[in-house]
Parts: sequence; C-alpha cells; structure tokens
Amino acid sequence: MEDGTKKSNSQVDFNIDRIGLLSALRNSLNQQSGAKKLTVLALIDLKHFAQINQRHGYQKGDQILIELQQRLADIPKKPVFCSRVDGDKFALIFSPLLNIQLIPLVAKKIIEQLTSPFTLNNQSIFLEGTIGFASSGFASSGFAGSSTENNAEEMLQQAEAAAKQAQTSQQHYHISKASVAKSVQHQVALKQQALQALAENRFKLFYQPQISLADNQARGAESLIRWSDNNQHDITPEQLVAIIEQSGQMQELFKWTLNTALRESADWRIAGKPITTAVNLSASCLHWPGLFDTIESSLNLWGGNPSNLCIEVTESTIQQDLNQGFKTLSKIKELGVKISIDDFGTGYSSLEYFKFIPADELKIDKSFILNMRSNQIDMDIIKLILDWGKRFNMAIVAEGVEDRESLEMLADLGCTYAQGYHISRALPAEKFQHWLKASHTGQTAETA
Repeated sequence: MEDGTKKSNSQVDFNIDRIGLLSALRNSLNQQSGAKKLTVLALIDLKHFAQINQRHGYQKGDQILIELQQRLADIPKKPVFCSRVDGDKFALIFSPLLNIQLIPLVAKKIIEQLTSPFTLNNQSIFLEGTIGFASSGFASSGFAGSSTENNAEEMLQQAEAAAKQAQTSQQHYHISKASVAKSVQHQVALKQQALQALAENRFKLFYQPQISLADNQARGAESLIRWSDNNQHDITPEQLVAIIEQSGQMQELFKWTLNTALRESADWRIAGKPITTAVNLSASCLHWPGLFDTIESSLNLWGGNPSNLCIEVTESTIQQDLNQGFKTLSKIKELGVKISIDDFGTGYSSLEYFKFIPADELKIDKSFILNMRSNQIDMDIIKLILDWGKRFNMAIVAEGVEDRESLEMLADLGCTYAQGYHISRALPAEKFQHWLKASHTGQTAETA
C-alpha cells in the first residue's frame, strides 16, 4: 500500500481557548462547505485529573497536560486544531474526514495517547478520559441554511452532550446520534457515486516505483487506484476500496484494476527488460471462485507475461482462512504469477504457517521502516524478516522509505527492493513511463 507521513499542521495552544476553538471550527466548516467531506470535532474530558493536581501540584499537573497536548497534536489523522477549552478538557478538529466510519479509528488513536503512561518524579502516571464526537452537516438543524457561526456552536454543544453520554454509559467515546443518522445518507450517496464512477470508467491507476537495492535500478511498480473526479481527490485508495467492498462490487473493481494495469504496463521496459507490475487483492476476491480464470484470461487478453505480474495480498487477509488462501495463491502461482505478502509483520505471523506460504516476496510494513533508525525493536523485526526471507528464498520489499539514510541502511542489511516517497510518489501511467526512462538514462532510480 502507498506509504508516507506528513508533518503536523495543527494549531496548538496550551492556553484555554474556547473562542479560538469556535473560530477554527467555523474556518474548517467554511472550507468544507459544499464538499463531500466532513469536519469532525472531538471533545476530550479527563477523569480524576484533580487528584493528580492535589498529589503533585498544579505545576506538575500542567506539565502532564502540555505533554498530552503535544501527543494529541501529532496523532494520525493530524488534527487541524488542538487546544484546551477548559481546565482538563481538550478539543481537536479533524478536517477533512471522508466519513463517520473513520471516527472509531480516530478515537483509538486518542485513547492510545491518553492511556500511555506519563512520567512524573520517576513515577508512571496514567490518565483516563472520555471523548465526545460531533460531525459537520449533522446538527439537528441540518446545517442547511443556517450560519456557520450557529453550526459551530451546535457542533460544540453536540460534542459536549456526547462526552457526557460517554461518561454516563462508562464508554471511552460516544458519537452524537444526529451525526450517525446523517452519516448514513452521506455514505449511501458516496457509494452510489463510486459505483457510477466504476461503471463509467472514471477511476485511474497510479504507479509507485520500486527499485532494486543492489543497483538502484527500477524493478517495477505497485498499482494504486485513484478517483479521477476533482471533488474526490482526498479519498485514499484504502477508503475507496472500502466503499466498493461494502457495495459488493469488489470483483468488478479487481477486474478493472487488473486489466488496466496489464494494458498500461504492456510496453514498459528498462534496458530492454519488462518490469514487474503489482496489483492488490482484497479478502473477498481471494475467496472468489472466478479469480483464477479472471487472471488467466486477462493475461491472455493483453499478452502479458505471468512472471511480470505480482499479486499483493495482506498477511491479515490470508489468515482469515489459511487453507483456502494457500490453495488459491498456490494455483495462481502455478500460472507463473508472483505472490507478495503485503504489510508483513503486522499480523500474527507464525513459523507453522510461514513454512507453507506460497509467496515469492514479503513486504515489510512501513510502520517498521519509518522508525527503524530510532527504534531498536523495529530494527530487530526488520532484521528478523530479512533473515526469514533469505532462509525461505523470498525477496524482501521495504515500503515507506522516506530518506536516503534508511535506503542505504536497508541496502547494507541485504533488503532486495524498496519503495516510498524518497524514491517517488505514485505516478500516473504517462509520468511513470518518463520516470522509467529517466531512471535508465543518466539518473538513478532513486533520484528520478
């Protein structure tokens, strides 16, 4: 999957700032006016923080609050605003957000920061809190025809009510009922638009280059879907796939992706040699009876060499049904198609299943690569995966390579291939062809 991190653009202010919150909220609502994205407000209410102040003093308590705010400002998806709005209450604004279904993921990240211990006087301090969520467009007034100022006030009221409901029900977080109700309408509309775009061939494939670490030359690319509509540019490949998956049309999307990738990559060459094109396979497609015939017929249609096609499937997808997953992948491999295990290391890997896995390569998840130079545990995991690859004769792909130092370190460790923003972002087909030419005529693939 495509990788990358962004620096925080959050407005961070430790002062209690309810007026600033409403101003930032109105600004976010204005920016998203007419768009098919949401502004989400999270109101965090810490529990029993007065006891920390009483035991350690207000100055020490403020140190914890400052550290907490710094943590909250850097969580994914980065909040555009993060501030205290009361003594032990924080407000975060996330905008734009694709849909309300992403709120539980945001809540999980917030809770992780709350529950991770704080160190004070050589003691570990643990915080508790509840979170109330409200989303734009979902107030009882519907936000239609009402002013942005009123919308912001109403969102704050709903978030406060949701936080109180979370406390009453002893839950970590609560989403306002008005937000949930309107979200259903939003999701239905978005799903219809996505299905129409699929039927009208309005999706595009972008290709993120992969290079060989032995010589820094192009090896291939991973194909990643994009919605070509201008007003959908913030939808990630993962989000779009989730929408199609929910609609039951994942097989149609896979057929479109496979055929488009084979058609566009048919003439790609580097030094006269064809390159590998990777296509992602979802869980529903892995257990689809028509999968093998679809791959075989598509290869025949476009005259594709099976050895130049790589099917990527995540480790967690295979583990949903190991026996059936292994059978399906083994049959595909018999065609000569490469099999890659994506996000390796994030599932429950075991040697028992690993010795039977019908894979040609493993992709080290970007979460390990991003922290490899600062986290010894991540480095040890990378070394372990590289060792497994060598022992089982599998190539290893590092995804999420963000800097030259990591690239050189991976090469020294014996990693086979790499991809990431340091090498190149995902490119449309025409630009990827230019990248291929540049990588072979004077520039290394790393800097093209």
